[in-house]
Formats: sequence, structure tokens, C-alpha cells
Amino acid sequence: MAEPAESKNFINLGVVVSPKGEVLVIRRKRKETGSGGAVLEWAFPGGKQRYGETRAQCAEREVCSETGYDVAVRREISLRIHPQFMITIVYHLCELKSPQPVAEPQEPHEVAEIKWVKPQELHTLFTTDIDPKVKKELGLT
Repeated sequence: MAEPAESKNFINLGVVVSPKGEVLVIRRKRKETGSGGAVLEWAFPGGKQRYGETRAQCAEREVCSETGYDVAVRREISLRIHPQFMITIVYHLCELKSPQPVAEPQEPHEVAEIKWVKPQELHTLFTTDIDPKVKKELGLT
């Protein structure tokens, strides 16, 4: 059976916050370069939305696939065209359903590292623009 088709220009990301207030991030194996020399290496987990899938379903599936953590989307934080990569990104606030991973990550070809960080550390890891509404949600403004 063929994989479901994906929307090529639409990405759903999970902003997963732990009970300790830490945020789940991934380091990508393949870096991407955007406008202004921005380099996408560290990011929130997520991916392309499949046709027939809701944005929340996509975020939950992609977070689990990339990190092994089972999450529930609580609400959408923001939808925007990323200014450095010209792609539509939707950020979802997620909470853990379980404190430990429930599965092995299914995308080792894409994800080099999975890490929990304090929100203040995002500025040292992310070299790309962080959505203003995400910053506000994480208390970074």
C-alpha cells in the first residue's frame, strides 16, 4: 500500500512542554539554508501534513515518529509563512501523554539528536527566526 500523499508546502510543528517546563527539540541530520544565511539545524519536531489528516493529527504523528514521545495537541499557537524559508508552518502547543518515550523514533535518517531544553536555551540552538507567538507562549518575550 502506498504512503498517503503529503502537502509539500505545509509543516506542522509540535511545541512540546514537559511538566518541568522544558521544551522538546530535535537536531536535524540534514541542515537547510534559508534567506539571510539562516541555517535550520535545531527545530521543534514536526513534518508535512498528509492529505485527509488534520493539522493536530499531523503534529501528534510527526512528534511521535521523530522522537518516540506520545503527545496531545492542546491548541494551535500560530500559523505563518516562515520569513526565512517561505513555507507555511503551524505551531501547536502539545503536552506529553507519557513522561517517557512510548516507541523508538521512526525517522533516524532525519533526526540526529533529541533533547529537552529550558526555553531560554532555544536562542543558543535555533539560528532561525522563532515565531513571536511561540516566544510569548514560552515566556521568552
